[in-house]
Amino acid sequence: MKDEDVIPVVLTEGQHEEILASQILPTWTKDAAPQQQPVVVFVAGPPGSGKTLVVDLVHAALMRRGGGVRVDRDAYKSAHPHYTAFLAEDVRTAGVRVRPETYQWQAGIEAHVRHNRYDAVVEAPLAHPQEFLAGLAAYRQAGYRIEIVALAVPEAVSQLGILDRYLRLAEQGRARYVSWDNHDACAAALVDTLTMVEAARLADRVFVVRRATETALLAVYDNELDPAGTWRRPPGAADAVLAERRRPWGARETGQFRRQLADADRRLADPRLPEDWSLAVRRDAERAAAWAEPVRRTVQPRRQAPGVDYHRLSAAEHRWIFDELIVPTLGRITPQDKPVAVYVMGQPGAGKTRAAHMVRGTLRDGPTHITGDDFKFNHPDYLQLLREEPRTASARIRADYRAWQAQAEAYVRERRGDAVIEITPATAAGFVTSAALYQQAGYRVELVVLAVRAADSRQGTAARYARVSERGVPTRFTTAAGHDLHYAVLPEVVAAAERLSAVDSVLVMRRDAHPLYRNTLDGQGSWTSRPAAELALLAEQARPYTPEEAARFWAVQRRLHRAMPQYRDDLITIAGLACPLMPAQQPRQLHPPAPTAALPVPA
Repeated sequence: MKDEDVIPVVLTEGQHEEILASQILPTWTKDAAPQQQPVVVFVAGPPGSGKTLVVDLVHAALMRRGGGVRVDRDAYKSAHPHYTAFLAEDVRTAGVRVRPETYQWQAGIEAHVRHNRYDAVVEAPLAHPQEFLAGLAAYRQAGYRIEIVALAVPEAVSQLGILDRYLRLAEQGRARYVSWDNHDACAAALVDTLTMVEAARLADRVFVVRRATETALLAVYDNELDPAGTWRRPPGAADAVLAERRRPWGARETGQFRRQLADADRRLADPRLPEDWSLAVRRDAERAAAWAEPVRRTVQPRRQAPGVDYHRLSAAEHRWIFDELIVPTLGRITPQDKPVAVYVMGQPGAGKTRAAHMVRGTLRDGPTHITGDDFKFNHPDYLQLLREEPRTASARIRADYRAWQAQAEAYVRERRGDAVIEITPATAAGFVTSAALYQQAGYRVELVVLAVRAADSRQGTAARYARVSERGVPTRFTTAAGHDLHYAVLPEVVAAAERLSAVDSVLVMRRDAHPLYRNTLDGQGSWTSRPAAELALLAEQARPYTPEEAARFWAVQRRLHRAMPQYRDDLITIAGLACPLMPAQQPRQLHPPAPTAALPVPA
């Protein structure tokens, strides 16, 4: 049933005036004081947007000026002698049936406010925009300073806010029902009304705010008329509201919405709630969830409590970041008749970035350097996650940054540009599939594998963390499990690359660029020498340290113990990995004890 189909119940003029004079005016104007320069603040937003919080804050500020009147037509419903009975008959139509009276009572109290020059704060859901604009004109004519605070709230949040308020008031026996038509009309009217207000200069100041927390607001737009009657900045309140409604949510907002939605579902199932009251709003939770789909994050599982998080971006935000932030950083891509893709492969901490820069310098026309580490910083949560949990930050945004890397590679392939790709493989099949995409696009594919001991690469991850942290910049520190996963699969990946001819050449080298093994496919697709890249890799990973290497390793260990004592256990484990490969140590010669001297004895 639509609101216009409901027949309201109108009181007699005597009843109406008696309630206004004896109940409403004494209750809501008792703390007000006349002002020489009165102020009225309109708090505008659709139902469920959180106007009550803003009204509370504004009313408290007006009280410091000597008192103010709070104008809210919904608060007058209980003064209607039939409202309780209407709620019992049909919760969906009770508010509509008393609406003519509440509107007239609001008009009466506002006329009383203007006559006495009281400060006021007025809730404005904007169900009737023309009446709102007429009210602005009446206050302007009465000599008021007019300010508007508009709530920029996504429709999902305001729809859920309506449901939450309905259930909260239902527990008190006075549920307030808002139809979908009413909610949607008010949300649309806010944008059009703000445009008209700024165009006609109907207010002295306009704010657009959003809720930062349950009790705090954040201004996203502020404009004011100067003494000459001109806006200090180009009008844009309506655009600010629309931008905020479309703004992709963060992890905190998504998690909070999801928990509130689950709580609403639980409260809807409360057997103490009358069945018809529950049926009236049962679909509201699903509607709120549907509104949230374009802006909310995607839930993903975690091993740690609470078992999920919301750091996976929505499809729209993910795509926008790639198009607007990542593509420009790829630089100029020079098309090649015979393009080359070089993979630089190794476990975390092996030194891939340094090797990739070296390889890039040997290629023509500045090939595109593609590394997952660069894409991580485009994720809006990454820096905060680094500050909170540097050991898991990368894992929690992995789905997004790896997808960006795949998109970046496809972007370069489509333009036939050379590429140098840093890769930390997770599976042999994944690498073979990736390399095949380049081969199918007509690329020559080369593989450079860094053969580095486990102790050295683990130490490399710690040294990187210490080096960057010293500059006060949050950075990652790969976990032992994350390192070991890629370290263990590396020989399998290298073997598969040669066995399946997934690449055109293989080079295994040390971290210092010393080559250990090289093999190339000839014109007939056969390797020029017997495939042995896996053996070369394994041999280097198990090679004993030279005395010079051992000295450098222990020097770095000492420095790390001083720089990051909170990770002492990790550093001890790293040393334990290195010890079996260390050169034999000659036992130190103990100095002979000094000769005993006679002690002076007093006579």
